Order: sequence, then C-alpha cells, then structure tokens
Amino acid sequence: MRKIRKFKIPIYTYDILRKAKKRKIDLFSIGLADQDSAKEYISSIAAALEPSTMFDLLAPGEDLAKKPGLDGETCTLGVITLGAAFEEKLKTITEPEVFRLAETAALVFAETGLKAVTELINQEAAAEGFDLGDPRHLFSVPEPETENKPAYQSDPATLATILDRLSGEKIGVTLRDGSLRPKYSLIFSVPWLAKKAKKSSAK
Repeated sequence: MRKIRKFKIPIYTYDILRKAKKRKIDLFSIGLADQDSAKEYISSIAAALEPSTMFDLLAPGEDLAKKPGLDGETCTLGVITLGAAFEEKLKTITEPEVFRLAETAALVFAETGLKAVTELINQEAAAEGFDLGDPRHLFSVPEPETENKPAYQSDPATLATILDRLSGEKIGVTLRDGSLRPKYSLIFSVPWLAKKAKKSSAK
C-alpha cells in the first residue's frame, strides 16, 4: 500500500483554457478573456489543491478483482482526491460561468494527478517485469472526457468496498450519501500486462 499526501501536480493552464473553449465557456462575460487574467484566476484556485493518493496492488485471486471492470486481472487500484480545501474553494463560487471554468480546471487537475501517480505505478510494474495498460476510471468527479463512463459511478456498495480495501480514510476520503468526500476525487485501476516479446531486428 502506498500513501502520498499533498503531492505536487503541474498546472497546465493552456489545457484548461483549451477545454474551456471546447465547452463554450464565455470567458469574456466573466472578465477572463485576457490570457494573463485567466492564468491568474486558475492559479488562485490551484493554490487550494491538496492532492493525495492511496494505491495498492490487487491480485487476481481477490474477490474485489472479480468485479466487472476489474476483470480478475492483476492491477493497481487507487484513489486520488484534490482535497477538502479545493472543494470548499469551489463551493464559494456563485457565478455559473466561473464555476464551469473551475470545474474544467478540476478535470485537468485530476487528469494530471492520475498521470503523475501512474508514472509511479509504472516504476513498480517495470521492476516486476510488467507493462501497464491504460488507467480505468471507476469513479470520478468531474467525469472524465472518455467514451466509457466510470464503472461504479452509481454503485455505493462497490465504492464502499474499494475505499475499505484502500484505507481511503487515511487521506480523508469517505463515502457519504453515495458520493465520495471530498467531492473532487477519483477511483481508478491500472492493469498490469505481461511484457510483449521484442522481435529480433532483421539483419
């Protein structure tokens, strides 16, 4: 089991603004059309980030591994939260377009945090002679921009089992009324794959 509290994630303002444009968020109407102003605002909400994670190897023989979406394979199961302070920061936002921008930023922060954690998991997998498959979202707020929806977004019983398995309370993540707290959190799995044999170069 690995626990990392308040790890650092890079802030990709360009990605946030690109997604905001795609979502047709009217930055002009909220006074953030200027890139410097938008960057300053995104930095102000990023200052409330307290990303933490718990993750552990899930063996194929465990009952939890047999759940749909985990498919009985070796994988790393984990939870990441952006923190209670970040949730409280977003609760203070009353302007709808500003809130849409903040949640877009939350999505990018979560994606970036997952990439950072996946890099750590890859080091563990490589040391054991494995490659990693693509991360799978089992629960996520905001929902990721993927074709497949999170596997257990509305399954409180399974979410409770996963959180218990990961000792989520050690980083302050709990299940309340069918949702994770802090709100901006995600549960993920990353499959471990046998390395493919490399073909010999033709002479």
